[in-house]
Order: sequence, then C-alpha cells, then structure tokens
Amino acid sequence: MKYPDPRRIAAQLFPIVQWSRQYGADVAIGDVIAGFTVALTLIPQSIAYASLAGLEPQYGLYASFIGGFVYGVMGTCPQINIGPTALLSLMTFTYTNGTNPDFAVLLCFIGGIVQLVAGTVQLGFLVEFVSLPVVSGFTSAAAITIASSQIKGLLGLKFSAESFLGTWEGVFKHILETRLQDTLLSLVCCITLIGMKALKDIHIKDPEGEKGRRRAVIIQRTLWLAGVARNAVVVLLASIIAFFVHQDKEDPLILTGNITPGLPTPQPPPFQTSVGNTTYTAGGMFAHLGSGLLVVPLVGIISNVAIAKAFARGRTLDATQEIIALGACNVVGAFFRSFPVNGSFTRSAVSDSSGVRTPAAGFYTGIIVLLTLALLTPYFYFIPRAALASVIICAVLQMVDIAIIKRLWASSRLDLIPLMGTFVCCLVLGIEMGLICGVGIDVILLLYYHSRPPLDVEFVDNGILPSHYAIYPVGGLHFAGAERVRAKLIVLRNSKGLQRSTPTPETLRGIPDNGPYANVANGGNILETNVVANGTTVAAGTPNRTYLSSNVRKLNVLVIYCDGLYRMDYTFLQSIKMMVTEWSQSGSIVWCNAKPVIREQLESVLNNAAFCDSEQLGVLLHSLSVIEEQQPQVEVIGDTQL
Repeated sequence: MKYPDPRRIAAQLFPIVQWSRQYGADVAIGDVIAGFTVALTLIPQSIAYASLAGLEPQYGLYASFIGGFVYGVMGTCPQINIGPTALLSLMTFTYTNGTNPDFAVLLCFIGGIVQLVAGTVQLGFLVEFVSLPVVSGFTSAAAITIASSQIKGLLGLKFSAESFLGTWEGVFKHILETRLQDTLLSLVCCITLIGMKALKDIHIKDPEGEKGRRRAVIIQRTLWLAGVARNAVVVLLASIIAFFVHQDKEDPLILTGNITPGLPTPQPPPFQTSVGNTTYTAGGMFAHLGSGLLVVPLVGIISNVAIAKAFARGRTLDATQEIIALGACNVVGAFFRSFPVNGSFTRSAVSDSSGVRTPAAGFYTGIIVLLTLALLTPYFYFIPRAALASVIICAVLQMVDIAIIKRLWASSRLDLIPLMGTFVCCLVLGIEMGLICGVGIDVILLLYYHSRPPLDVEFVDNGILPSHYAIYPVGGLHFAGAERVRAKLIVLRNSKGLQRSTPTPETLRGIPDNGPYANVANGGNILETNVVANGTTVAAGTPNRTYLSSNVRKLNVLVIYCDGLYRMDYTFLQSIKMMVTEWSQSGSIVWCNAKPVIREQLESVLNNAAFCDSEQLGVLLHSLSVIEEQQPQVEVIGDTQL
C-alpha cells in the first residue's frame, strides 16, 4: 500500500513552502511596498466597514490583521488582501443587528468552518451554479443598498433602519433634521475622493534629459500614491478639521468617539452571550443567525474565487485551495474577535499596481495594522462619521455594473431576466433573499432549457443515402423534455414541412467506396475540380457520388445520430420506449454512432434495437428500403394513412 507523501500534502496545503525557497531581497521590496500601500487603504476602510456592520471601530481593525498572516501562508494569489469588505459587513449587520459583537464573531467562526468543509470535500464546483448575471445583479444591488445605508451619515441624521426601503423611508421622515456641518463635510470629502482617484491615472510625458525624466518619475509615483492613499488622506484631513472645531459641550460634527485601544486578547469564539437581560446559548445564537450561517460563507467564496480568477491572468487557479485559505482566515480570525472577512477587489487592484510579488505582502499589511492598534487608536476619536460614510459610498459605487446590461443585450438577452430579477429582489426583499431568488430564477431557466432540447427533425433527401428522417441530440436528455421530444418525433408533418438536408464533403466521404450506393451514377469517378452541389462546395479529389434522389422512394425511417449524446435519464428512456413502439407501427428507428454507455441504456429498455456506425448506415438503410419495397407503401403520419 502506497502512503501519501506528507511533504507533498504540506506543500499543497501551505503554498508558502514552495514560493519561500526563491524569496529574496528584490521580491521582498515589492511586497513591502505593496503591503504598506494596501494598509493605507485598508485601515480607514476597516474602521468604516465596522460601522457598516453595526460594530465599534476597533472591530474593523481586529478583522484586518489576522487575514493577511493566514492567507500569506495558505493563499495562492499574491494580489488578494483578506479583510473587511462592504458586502460582508452589510450582511453581518443584516444577521446580527440588535445583538452584540459576540454574534458577529460566532458568524465568522461558523462561516469559516463551512468554507473549510466546502474546500475539503471539493465543493468548489458549486460556485459555478451561480451565474455571472446573478452575481452582477447581487453585487450591484448590494452596492446601492450599502450606499443608501450611508446617506444618514452624509446628512448627519440619526435613525435606525435595516433595509434599502426602510433607509430611504427614514431619510424622508427625518430630512428636516439634516445637519449642515456634516453635510458640507461629506460633500467636500466625496469631491476630494473622486478627484484624488483620478490622480493615479494621470500620465506625464517623458521630458528630455536624464534629470527631467527622474523628476517626471518622482511626480508620477507621487500622484499615484496620493490616488491610492486617498481614503487615508481624506480621513486624516477630516479628523484634523474635527479636532480644531471640536467643542466639549456642543459637537459641530458627529464623531466616531472612543475606541478601545490595544490588541485583542486571543480567546475561543463565544458560544454563549447576553444581550440586555436575555441570555443566549449556542442553540439560540445559531437560531438567530439562521440562514446567514450558509449565505455569508457562500458569498465570501463567490467573491474570493472571482477575484482570484480576475488576477490569475491565464495561470491555473486552485479554487479549492483558495476556499480552504479563506475558511482558515475566518476560523483563526474569530479567535481574535474578527467578523466575517474575504478578499477585496479594490485592495487587490492596489496591491497589483504596487508591484506585489508573493502573498507575503499580507504579512507587512498585518504588521502595520497591529502597530496602528497598539499606538494610534486614541487618535481615532476625532474621525467624523461623515468622512467614513463618504469613504464607503465612493468605494462601493464602483461595484455597480451597468455595462453588463449592454453586453447581455448584445449576446444573450434571456440572461437579463436573472440579472434584473436578482437586482430587484435584493433591493425589495433584502440581499440574502435576493441571492436565493436569483439562484431560483437560474434553476427555472435551466429547467426551461432542458424541457426544450434543440431536437429539430430534418428530412434528409440529399441523393447520397435513401431519404429518411434525422435528429442530432447533443448533451444529456432528461425528464423535463421527455414528453416534448416524444410529441415532436411522433406527430411528424409531411416531408414538405421539414428541412431538407444537402450533402457536404464530410458526408460524401463518409459513404463506403464499396457500399451499395458507391456507384449509382457516373461510375464513382473522382472529381477533378471543386463542384458546388445544392449550395455546398465539394472539394476536388472527392469520389463523385451524384445520386438521382428522385428515383429513390422515401423511407419512413428515423435515424438518431448519437455522436453528441452522453446521457439519458430513466424518465426519458421510458418515453423513448413508448416512442419506438409507436414509430415501429409504420417504420423503423436506427441509432447511429451510439457510445457504449448510451447503447447499454437503450438495450435495457428496447428489444432488437438497430445500432450502426456511419460506415454501416448506408448498408442498413439500403436493406430497410428493400424490406419496404416488399411491403404495401403505406405511410402513417399522426393518425392519418397515406
């Protein structure tokens, strides 16, 4: 018995074992720059996303450092940064609103276990059942919901709301309570963020001279860094303004307030907690989190795998390892009071443009976050909530994918149904129910496609073979389309209503040279030039088999070409059995090029089924024509005898 190699398993489970062997100073410099740059984006985002999740600001920092360390050891995509994201923060708020941070930490832990199990048992393929239109509708609706939830922060309003509709209802009810100072600050922050975002896209022309080129490079990199670090710059400037205008008795601006300083104490995830006078056991906490225990990790998996695919650039992606790494980040993070996390496309793009080389960039980002927790948390008191709301809105609005509507309209308009259905359901019913509805719409469309397989019946009268009916099933035939296919094959119209088939060079070459139809006309000579027959070009060098189809009587034979058929379920087989019985009353059915598994399935329900391959088809049809010539020429179409 051969045992698995432990070193190979370790290298697969911990990719750091492989890439660390070539890790040198040149690689480390790229990772340090990327790690520091991502930290400038991550720290203000994590504070804002903690507020979005309904938690105190320090929880955003708790969720920001451990993911970088764990993913650096187990991850495969250098660009990905694991931490709080707008989408999972909103979903965390959805399932834990009105409770305490213990519920968010437990959601992180159980979600991580679900992801680990999904990766361990190779369930990554389930992600493929969520179509891109559903994902796009879901993320766009989530972005609008997140942006809407921050409107009250922009206007300085204070009210409680959980849903998209509830938020806007609250805005209209409290619009007269708008605070001018917070509104003006948020407006300035949004304009500054949008303007600074454009800085990194400015390209300076190369001046003449070495000194001028060096200066241009410095300016270019400074503009790029300012654009990338715009969140940190805006939050810092807003905090300075808030510090100088702050008054002890009256707050001109709504501030973040006190933040618990220091690092989190490692401890097991809570399985019992108290909210007010109510004590929740593990069962009560699970019941309260409900479907979030599956929906949150599923959304995290979809997002992370999508980001990894986007930055794979043609390289083979181990989706299973990505899922395992994400699960480990959440499980370990729960011991440090983290709420659910996953990869962020924005931060991953920043990391990529910063020259990241390996997943070790997460180590440096995590170290900077730890230093921030240890040294800078007292200064976060003066961060205005309007500035954090501006950061969130400017970050999530780019998640709205409007361009996909044009692409779907040009390529697959039917996919607009799951896109718009998911989008509307997410806004009206909530993002978790909207995702479920979107998947349900996809399932309905799949059943619709299966119930209408493309099995158009052709009447083949091309002069090469005796005329017959033909169908070309592709893929699998399932119960949903059984009766429709049977009805289409049994209730055949007369041959005038069917599409006639013309010969192709491949068809001509498929007839055996020594078969019964090899030399019906012109002695079977070889074509010396290209010939156009019935709109089809027959290449020179092809045996000339121009047959007089008018002299060949039509056969009531159905040839089912099984080249592209790989499976039929039990219900469809029973329908086929009935169809063969009905057709055999006035004709025959031939199964051509059936794979062994298809032949075995058919033989289990049919007696004396006629099987052949392409080379035998002409001989078989010829023999059937001889049999029919010896019988009365009666054709049954539907219930009518001709």
